Amino acid sequence: MGTTGTLDAYEFPTGTAPPLAKVRAWLRDKLANVGRSTMADTELLTTELVTNAHEHADGVTALRVSVSTGRAVVRVEVDDHRPQLKPQRVTKRDTASPHGRGLALVEAISSEWGVDTGAGFKTVWAEIPVA
Repeated sequence: MGTTGTLDAYEFPTGTAPPLAKVRAWLRDKLANVGRSTMADTELLTTELVTNAHEHADGVTALRVSVSTGRAVVRVEVDDHRPQLKPQRVTKRDTASPHGRGLALVEAISSEWGVDTGAGFKTVWAEIPVA
């Protein structure tokens, strides 16, 4: 995981869809010192991970963001309670479908991403290069 400088966590309301506009505003506040390109990539990637957890894994339990010390990356971590359900990139033949592109975006934007699991939880994480 590497050494992190600042680690911030977002508190999600329970029983509702994730407030994506508020999440993006929170990210802009916490990552005010990264460039515009890095911020845009972080917002898009985080929106995809949060949406995936909401739609496929019974909701988000935690979102954390950090800027690594000694490495020029922003790390985003999204937790849920479905460790048995691993994210899989789906190749859709139906180009008109609004679904199936989230993990392709995560792969394209991040320098690295992965999944960590434990007893009753899963963390999907990604690192975005600081431009």
